[in-house]
Amino acid sequence: MKIRRLASGDAEALAAFYNGLSWHSRRTFRPLGWETTPEVCEGIVRDNHPERDRKFDLIAVTGGEIVGWGFLWHLDTSQPTLGLAVADAYQGMRLGNALMDRLMKEAHRRNLSRVFLTVVTDNERAWRLYERHGFVRIEAFRGDDGLPYYRMIAELGAEG
Repeated sequence: MKIRRLASGDAEALAAFYNGLSWHSRRTFRPLGWETTPEVCEGIVRDNHPERDRKFDLIAVTGGEIVGWGFLWHLDTSQPTLGLAVADAYQGMRLGNALMDRLMKEAHRRNLSRVFLTVVTDNERAWRLYERHGFVRIEAFRGDDGLPYYRMIAELGAEG
């Protein structure tokens, strides 16, 4: 398995990964809504280009298929946001932890002062992973979808 930055030519595979997540996984991870298209994913690829640098997306690839996706978005704002998903068949194999390690290293490399995320409260596996990587809960709220969420932050101590 290889973890690498999202690149030109990955849009269709990213859309297939996202749309291939189970209902349960998409219930807890919907940065693109319930479904997406290759065109939407092409916009994500463009925003990863060094000249734009609005997003930093990592993908885990095996056998030519994306099986994990993690991102830092809103890098051009004061509230950079982290998101993470692992294909159902690859959950429990520490892939999420590997993606988190790389994302947090990138946040430090960029001298971000903090990173935010939102997680469904009953997704204990996820929020415990986030806590192990320095995130703390700062708010509990009910989303527009009716689900309860935690808003979490990692204070990185940089001047970003």
